[in-house]
Amino acid sequence: MLIHYLPKLLADRGSSIDGFECSGLVAGAVFVDVPSRKMPPKDLSFSVYADVDLEGSEDFVERRHCDFETALEYSKVGKFQWLLLTISGVVYATCAISSTALSFVLPSAGCDFALTSADKGKLTAISLVGMLLGCGVWGSIADSQGRKVAVMLSLLMDFFAAALSSAAQNFDVFLVCRFFNGFGIIGATSIVFPYLGEFLSNGDRDRYLGRLEVFWNFGIIILPGVAWCLLSKNMVDLYAPSVTLSPWRIFVLVCSLPSLISYVLIYYLPETPKYLMDHGKYEKAKMVFQKMYAFNTGRPMETYPVRRLEGEAIHQTTCKMRKKPAGYSLWRSVGNVAERVRALASQQYLKYLAITCFADFGLMASYYTLVLWFPEIFERFNLYETRHPDKTAGICAVSQIRPTRPSRPGQCNFTIGNTVFLETLVIALSCLPTSASLSCFMHKFGKKFVLVFGLILSGLSALALDLVQNSTQTLLVSSVFESLTSVLEAVLLCVVVDLFPTNLRALALSLTVTCGRLGAIFGNVTFGLLLDLNCVVPIYLFGIFLIGSGVLCLAIPRSDGYAPM
Repeated sequence: MLIHYLPKLLADRGSSIDGFECSGLVAGAVFVDVPSRKMPPKDLSFSVYADVDLEGSEDFVERRHCDFETALEYSKVGKFQWLLLTISGVVYATCAISSTALSFVLPSAGCDFALTSADKGKLTAISLVGMLLGCGVWGSIADSQGRKVAVMLSLLMDFFAAALSSAAQNFDVFLVCRFFNGFGIIGATSIVFPYLGEFLSNGDRDRYLGRLEVFWNFGIIILPGVAWCLLSKNMVDLYAPSVTLSPWRIFVLVCSLPSLISYVLIYYLPETPKYLMDHGKYEKAKMVFQKMYAFNTGRPMETYPVRRLEGEAIHQTTCKMRKKPAGYSLWRSVGNVAERVRALASQQYLKYLAITCFADFGLMASYYTLVLWFPEIFERFNLYETRHPDKTAGICAVSQIRPTRPSRPGQCNFTIGNTVFLETLVIALSCLPTSASLSCFMHKFGKKFVLVFGLILSGLSALALDLVQNSTQTLLVSSVFESLTSVLEAVLLCVVVDLFPTNLRALALSLTVTCGRLGAIFGNVTFGLLLDLNCVVPIYLFGIFLIGSGVLCLAIPRSDGYAPM
């Protein structure tokens, strides 16, 4: 899915990634053709002076003031960036697997825990609550301890939480584990983009970050295959006599392993030079540049043209001159946030903020709910068509079909039909064309047109779910729905970047995406409560949300250059 990439958006418009205000965010890629522009350094702490050794170097460079972009230019672009993209892609695919693994757990674990549809709604919502609370924490860790440290710790937490949840013996313990699973994985999801982006120049950043989004789709495609291998009836019958664990527990345990693998892979990568420079660690930053240069060119590290980073002494002197009493920075930060809140509440911006917040609330309420419930819905279709092979029925009719619960504990041997895995895989594959062509469509038709058209069309497809009469029709409508909604938040965040000036952009993005996470929680709880009672209500609610959001977005100005720079 193209979800939310705040730091990239800020960087593309000249805003500092070091400001990484990610409270309540879930990050994802935004691939948009934004003109690259090099901003002059605002203070000495963001500058770097370099002595350039001309002797033995093929690059003729005069001794001059050199910013991050120029220092990065001398390290070249090549094999290192491709290695970094591959490992970052593995991390992002891991995030996709971890974020959506519950979709296959719902129909399987329901037997062991005797879950109602309302309980399943709580289960899907609890991970989103963890994501909502965790992003601000991981953003702070990324700013204070480093991007690499934050990604590694979040992957480690996700691994342990998922592994422990596979052994949970009651529903309450399982809920707690899945909360920390969401709390952990959101760190890697949100920080892997700035981590990769801070190794890239402005000219290369869009291209590489756009490619990174493809790995999310790989994760979504891989997950049904893993579930098919572990949860299908044939496989369960094969290893059931020799394995005492429930199949879904093995599935959850296997889905935790990519987090551990990603942790090991990223351990061998360096911290970003941008972070190191911004925090006065110039010697370490120079070492990273030298390694990048050697890896890309095959030359010795000593031949890297930039010999000395002289900004460290100036940075230390500046820090001493700016030393303030304890608590000064905290109060200053609080004051800055209050000032930005007042600015957003002004008549000039409040209307647009309300529109984007409402749009993301409705978009995520529908997307995150249905994408996590599709396997459950298709499994109920499978049960209905098995019991009534000559009849047709819609979603609300088949939602009344539930697996038979065992009369005594320990008798669960629930399996998912093979068609469910195939149908889920088709839905995942349907996202590839839209994610691959998103940048082209935004460039040709404009962000506003893509956003409005996509919201209205996805709303109509949500309403069409009430009209389908068999699993094939449901699959077709669901594929259209997910292919659109999976990219629309990316477009919405691009619009937010255009609407708000640099000093208000981070807060506007944070509030918008926080409303989206609240919508996802609302959607999952509501759908779980009403699926067995009156499933027409959430379906029409999602459709009205999406169409209403599209109509409201007509009030957004079309010009991409709306925000003052």
